[in-house]
Amino acid sequence: MTNYTIEGFWNSRLAASAKADPSALIRGWSFQNQGLGTFKEAPLTLSGDVGAEDNPMESSLILVSAPGAVGKTTLAKQIAYSTGSVYIDLSDAEPVGANTLIGGIANSGLYHNWVNGSIATLIDGLDEARLKVTQEAFDAFLSDIARQSKDRSMPTVLFGRTGAIIHAWIVLTETLENVPILEIEYYGVEDAIVFAEASLRASKSSTRFQSVERNAVALLLEKLREQTANEGSRFAFAGYAPVLQAVAKQVELESDSQALIARITRGEQSVTLQSIASALLEREQTKLRGLQLQDTTLNGKLYSPVEQLKRLAAYVYNSPPPDLPYMSADDERTYATALAEWVPEHPFLDGGRGFSSAVFGAMVVAKALKTPQTSEIALRQELLRGAAANPFLFDFYTAEKEKYIRPDHIGAVYASLRANLSLGESASLFISGPEDIEDEDDLRADVEFVRGKHEGDIQELPFETDSAGTIRLGTYLEDVDVSMPLAKVEIGLGSEAVLVSPINIYCKQLAIVADKVIIEGPALPNEQNEQMNMVYLEASELDNTSLPSSVHVRRGEVKVAAHWPSVRNYPWTRYAAEPLPTEDPRVDEALRRLRQFVLAFRSHGRGRLARSVSKIEGTRMIKGSGQSVLNLLAQERIISLERPRYFLDPARLAEVTGANYTDCVARRFGPKAIEFIQRALEDSHS
Repeated sequence: MTNYTIEGFWNSRLAASAKADPSALIRGWSFQNQGLGTFKEAPLTLSGDVGAEDNPMESSLILVSAPGAVGKTTLAKQIAYSTGSVYIDLSDAEPVGANTLIGGIANSGLYHNWVNGSIATLIDGLDEARLKVTQEAFDAFLSDIARQSKDRSMPTVLFGRTGAIIHAWIVLTETLENVPILEIEYYGVEDAIVFAEASLRASKSSTRFQSVERNAVALLLEKLREQTANEGSRFAFAGYAPVLQAVAKQVELESDSQALIARITRGEQSVTLQSIASALLEREQTKLRGLQLQDTTLNGKLYSPVEQLKRLAAYVYNSPPPDLPYMSADDERTYATALAEWVPEHPFLDGGRGFSSAVFGAMVVAKALKTPQTSEIALRQELLRGAAANPFLFDFYTAEKEKYIRPDHIGAVYASLRANLSLGESASLFISGPEDIEDEDDLRADVEFVRGKHEGDIQELPFETDSAGTIRLGTYLEDVDVSMPLAKVEIGLGSEAVLVSPINIYCKQLAIVADKVIIEGPALPNEQNEQMNMVYLEASELDNTSLPSSVHVRRGEVKVAAHWPSVRNYPWTRYAAEPLPTEDPRVDEALRRLRQFVLAFRSHGRGRLARSVSKIEGTRMIKGSGQSVLNLLAQERIISLERPRYFLDPARLAEVTGANYTDCVARRFGPKAIEFIQRALEDSHS
C-alpha cells in the first residue's frame, strides 16, 4: 500500500515555483512561511472504499479525508509550507459560492500563475464552509473547483471530514473522472510516541528528565491501547493526534514523571481518556496551595475538577460563573483575584475562549450540557455544528456509568459519534418508546447508537432517555429511526435542515425549526437495499410556530412520505401519505409490531440486514402480539437466527406478506400482510 508522504509525493505533485505578493492575498488565503517543528506525518493512504480505482499521480484534484480532529489542518499547512502552495482556510474566508475559487485567484493576483500552472491551492475546512451557506451555494462552490481544476497538471487539494469529503466526491465526479481520496490514518505505536514527545518538547524545553518523560508517555499510550483494545476502531485513541497532545500535556505538567510511572505500574492510577484529562484538572487544583486563605478548610473545597469545568464552561460561553461557597470577604477577594488569572490561562484553553484540544473541549462541553446555567447555549452551539461536531463529545458525555441521555441532547451526542467515522464506516441512531404510560418502566425509552464497518463488526451502544421529552436532532440528520409516540421531535436550528436517508420519524408532535428542508439519498447509494432510500415523517400533530418555506429532494432516488393532520398544506403537499387503516384494533397493533421488527434491521455497508438477538427479543419488541409476530417471521423464514444476530430476508418478506421495507415504513399493508398478521394472532391462541 502506497504511503503518500510530503517528501515522496506532495513535493513532486505540487512543485509550485510561482512567487506572489502575500499582502495581495484575500482573507483566508495565505502562504505558509514557517513549518511546524513538532510535525510528524501520520500515514496517508488511498481509500479502499470510495474512489479506490482513481490515481493520485495523475488527477487534477485530490481529496484528503479523516475523522474530526485527526490533524487535517496541520497536514495541509505543512504541505503548503513545503511546496509553496497557497493555503486556503475556509473557516476564516468569506462564505463560499459559485465563483469562490476563480474569484479568489483573480482578486489575489494569482490569475496568471493559475493559468500557466505554476501555483497550487490547498483548500481546508470544507465542513466549516458548509455551515456558513446553503447546500446549493456549497455545491456551486464545489462545481467551480471542478471546472477550474479540470485538465491541470498541478492538482487542487481539498481537506475535510469524512462526510464532507464523500459529498464533495459525489459532486466533483459529475465533472471529473479521476478524483482520488487519500485518508489520514492513526499513528502507529512508535510514531505516536514520537509525536507525543515532540509535543512535550515544544512546551517544555528542559531535557533534564527527557528519558523518564519519554517512558511516561510510552506507558500512558500503552495503557490507553490496553483499555480500548476490545472496543473497536472508534476507540483508537492512542493513535489520535489530540489524544497524543493530551498525553504530552499531562506529562508536561506532572511534577514527578517517575512517580507517575510508579502509580500506573502499581495499578493505583487508571489510564483512560477521561483519567488523562482529569489528572490535569487535579494538578490545576494544587494552585490553591499558593493562596493565603484565612479559612484553611477551603483548600479542600475550592477549584475542584468539577468547579473548574463549570468555570471553564461559563468563561467560554460568556455565562455567569458558579456561585462561591460561603467565605469571608478577604478570602473571597483573594480567590476571585486568583480565578481572574487561572481561568483564562487554564491548560484546557488556547489563550482565548477556544479550547487547546478537541479532547479537553469535549470534556468542558459535556459538563456544560449537564449544567443548567450553560446547558442551552452549549446545546445550541453543538447542534449548529452539525457534521462538524466534536468527535470526542460522545465519549465524555457517556463516560459516566449512568446509561441516561437527556432527550434534547441526543442529536448533539449522535453528531459527535458520526464525526468520528472514517471512510467505510457508518452509524445509525434508534430511539423507541412506549405508546402509553402503563407502569414506571414506560417512563423511559430506549436509545441505541449503532456503528459498523462495511463487512465488519457492528457495535451496539444502548442508553435510555425520557419517553415524553423533546428530542432535538439538530441541523443534519442521517440514518435515524425514531418511534416515540409520546414525545416531541425537533429538527433543524437555523436556516436549513438536511435529512439524509434512511430517516424514519414517528412521534406525537413534530417541529421543523428551519426555513428550508433538504432531503438527500445516501452518499453512496445501495441499489440492493431499498431501506437506504426512504425518508418518512409521521406525527399526531405538527408544531405550527415555525414552518419551512420549501422542501427540496436533491440527490438520489429518495422516496419521501409524510403524514400529520395538516400534511396536505404547502410545502408538504406532494409528499402527503395516508397509512391504510384496518377495522380491527388487534390487527392494527400486530401490524405495528411487524413494522417495528422490519425497521429494526440495518445493513452497515453492502452486507445482509442484521440486528442483535438482544434487540429483536427485547421486552419492548415482543410486547403485546410482538412475540407471536416474531415467531411467525421465524417460522416463515423471513428472519433467521445466526447468533448473536437475527437476519432479515427482504425477498422472503415481500413474498410472504406482500410488503417491502417502504410499505412497512409508510404503514401501507395490503391483504397479504393482514392475512399474515391474522395467522400470527391465531397461532398465539392455539
